[in-house]
Amino acid sequence: MQLIGGALASIAAVGAIAGGLVGYWTVWKTLRTDVFPESQKTQKEATARPDIAPRLSLVVLPFANLNNDAEQDYFADGITTDLTTDLAQMPDTFVIGRGTAFTYRNKQVDLKTLGKDLGIRWAVQGAVQRAGDRVRMNVSLADLSTGRDVWSDRFDGDRMNLAALQDQVTARLARSLNVELIQAESRRSLMDQPANPDAVDFTMRGWAKVYGPQSNVTITEAKDLFEAALHLDPDHVDAMLGKAWCIASGILSGWSTAVTEDKKIATSLIDKVLSKRPTSANAHITKGNILLYGDPEGALSEFDAALEADPNSPLAYATKGIALVTAGRAHESFDPVQIALRLSPKDPARSTWHFFLCHAHAHVQQYNEAIEECRRSINLNKLYWMPYVDLISAYGATGQLEMTSQVTTELDAILPDFTVQWFRQIGYARSSNAQFRREYDSILDGLRKAGVREQ
Repeated sequence: MQLIGGALASIAAVGAIAGGLVGYWTVWKTLRTDVFPESQKTQKEATARPDIAPRLSLVVLPFANLNNDAEQDYFADGITTDLTTDLAQMPDTFVIGRGTAFTYRNKQVDLKTLGKDLGIRWAVQGAVQRAGDRVRMNVSLADLSTGRDVWSDRFDGDRMNLAALQDQVTARLARSLNVELIQAESRRSLMDQPANPDAVDFTMRGWAKVYGPQSNVTITEAKDLFEAALHLDPDHVDAMLGKAWCIASGILSGWSTAVTEDKKIATSLIDKVLSKRPTSANAHITKGNILLYGDPEGALSEFDAALEADPNSPLAYATKGIALVTAGRAHESFDPVQIALRLSPKDPARSTWHFFLCHAHAHVQQYNEAIEECRRSINLNKLYWMPYVDLISAYGATGQLEMTSQVTTELDAILPDFTVQWFRQIGYARSSNAQFRREYDSILDGLRKAGVREQ
């Protein structure tokens, strides 16, 4: 059994992307448009060929204000404007400008006609309504070829601070919409041009794979798609980022059979990405994930750089939290992970983030809290094996041996070769920090008290 990855090894990259990689297409408000030459290229091509709807082409229609409250007019308009700006920063997108979008304000819109008139594929719609001291927002993404919604969600907040709420909602919306848009467009591309995909098509399919449930098979499939894109376009930045992400995931998950070589390849790719997009939060997160294997302090610097580029990235906060644990600073790890959960409370990766909290509590021997967070993680994803380990250890450490039998059986069903010594080698390979290892040893002792086999 490969000992390089496994439990702690997949904590950062795989955990963060499991169920969605929600952070990848993130909010880049601080970036200039000249950082994104691909976006400019897509805009120019769309302008030159208005008869062809670009893949990621959309309009953010003015959000409706469902209350007779002028104060909420600026809030709804601000959400529309900021969301238009944020989504336009996505590579390879064509977003109709705010001026055109606002001509549809307070009008009944036929979505199929809208798509034909503007030469686009997608529309974002929303409505804002006050309920007491709360503001509720309903948002949807519509496929203009059918006129049907492919995604919808609801956001709630306190109306006492609408400016802060606007920033928070815009950040969450952009993340959610970016992922949904890529997934939806990838499904469409498989139907529209299955025989002749191009680099952009392969790249979207790769990210769609990454967004799904993670395994060695799906990560390998995603990596193959990114490599196919790079074969057609060696300079495709998002394909380079995707391939580097997959390699880092393989290293951290114990799937790599050549860690040194894979780290070299992934580092070379991500350095190229950063040379083209020096303020890309997710490029810094990817580099941090690579460094997490053996250099948690170096990884922390990359996660801080990611947060400087995107202060609203839940992925950066969550991975920073687990890096702090690995660096022997578990007491500092709770706030970043809790911020991630506040920024993206419905995130598909929240099972992993609750495990991060579980693991941090286990490191500082707060066993009741560890049990609570481990249970939350397992309830969200029963196939995610890492929280089972800390849960067993916490029960063992607190003498609740009657609780360990069922949990151990569940872990054995997911990971039948698990042993205390295997888990020890995993952790020790990750970090040489003395404090981390002392805390890790206490988790191992809990496993022994619970009766887990030694080797």
